[in-house]
Amino acid sequence: MEITKLLLAANSDYSSMWNYRKNAFLHLKTLKNEDEMKSMFDNELQFIESCLRNNPKSYGCWHHRCFVMLHMMKPNWERELQLCDLFLQFDERNFHCWDYRRFVTNHSNVPHEKEIEVTNKIIASNFSNYSSWHYRSKLLPQVYPDPTDSKRIEEKKLLEELELVQNAFFTDPNDQSAWFYHRWLLGRGDKEQYIVSLIVNRSPPSVFCCLRKPVKMFNGTLSVDDTTQTVDWTSSMSERYSHLWFCKLEDGFKKGQQHTVSCEVESSKLSCCLEENCQKATVCLPINREMFQDHTSQAKLSVLEDELNSCNELNDLEPGNKWVMLTLVLLMRAVSPKQHSEKISTMLDALTEIDSQRKRYYLDLRSKYAIEDCIVETNLNENRLNISGMKLTQICHLELVPTLTHLNISHNCLQNLTVPFANLFCLEVLEANDNKITNISGLKDVPNLKSINLDSNDISDVKQFEYLKTCRCLEKLSIRSNPVCESEKQFPTTFLLHFQ
Repeated sequence: MEITKLLLAANSDYSSMWNYRKNAFLHLKTLKNEDEMKSMFDNELQFIESCLRNNPKSYGCWHHRCFVMLHMMKPNWERELQLCDLFLQFDERNFHCWDYRRFVTNHSNVPHEKEIEVTNKIIASNFSNYSSWHYRSKLLPQVYPDPTDSKRIEEKKLLEELELVQNAFFTDPNDQSAWFYHRWLLGRGDKEQYIVSLIVNRSPPSVFCCLRKPVKMFNGTLSVDDTTQTVDWTSSMSERYSHLWFCKLEDGFKKGQQHTVSCEVESSKLSCCLEENCQKATVCLPINREMFQDHTSQAKLSVLEDELNSCNELNDLEPGNKWVMLTLVLLMRAVSPKQHSEKISTMLDALTEIDSQRKRYYLDLRSKYAIEDCIVETNLNENRLNISGMKLTQICHLELVPTLTHLNISHNCLQNLTVPFANLFCLEVLEANDNKITNISGLKDVPNLKSINLDSNDISDVKQFEYLKTCRCLEKLSIRSNPVCESEKQFPTTFLLHFQ
């Protein structure tokens, strides 16, 4: 014990030595009486504190202190709270100490109201303390729960918190901690689960189901002509959480007969009719804007509008502040996307100049909004989506439109197609010409893809086309005006695709 003590006094990050001491204490507990162990544990706490004074952010020290407190017969939790107060005075952003404080309060049953008062004092002394804002976000839903959503806080307290956080970012608009807390206050609760679309195949007999929220395991009830089927649902992409699930039907569908297939999950049910002479049938629910609401959207509209007005005032006082502008974008998107679409686009353009290090983030955000607007305004039962000429830098939400047979993403600013297009089970035609694409790995395993137009892109490596070998239905590939076309010798003779 003395040897490990000397080693840890010199280097408290030596985790193996802390583990050695843990094992030693566990062994000594079987040999010594309660008073002797109390004395040893008290000495150990003093030793850990001396190590923490030299290295207050040592993982090993804080973890070992938890071990000691859990194995003491009568731990003094009040003393530990005082220790936390002391070390937070040294460094109020020490997240190790904040974690330990939560450990102490959980084991000592300290009232949450008392801890909220602690965060009040720390925030009052310094608004720029992310840890205290974060701790506050964990406490408030437990003390002031919203009657309709236990993860949120009641409206009266919400308004008080919004006033507090406004004081913070009006005092220092450049401090990010208050802005993140502000976003949490307006954040949304859980989305309601429902089925977005169904795809039914006669041969091989199978059903694909698209959900609004990704789930780890899907246990939807499937019925054919009002007869419940016993099926095993499998994630379409073998992902841990997935929007898309499929199952095989052992009994299949009778040839030349019409069938009605229904799928039910929670309170949602969607039915699809497979006509007698059809091999495939699809059905989609209209996707509304609520599906894409940002995290700043759960609060009441009146609250969001008030926050929008406050941020506009701050933007007048602090023009060009990236945090103000980004929050304005999110609030305008939550309040009325159509009404503010032009202003949102202008502000995102300005942010790419003001905050150039995050230029790609703002471009991707604008692309995301453009795709969402297009999906909302498109009748997906027509199975076509045109998002060409929108200056897109990313493709998203493909998992929500698996019934598409035709997708046009041409004349954009896309540099790669790495998002998995295999989610588009029905896709037959992809127009991706006139972009800046260099990587097409996302086109692997698209089951029904027949035609791809990749003209006028930046593909220079012939190996990229190896991904297309897994598209078994592919008949036509156009790759004019790509660097790879400069030398036909690059193409292996075993590559059995027809190039234009």
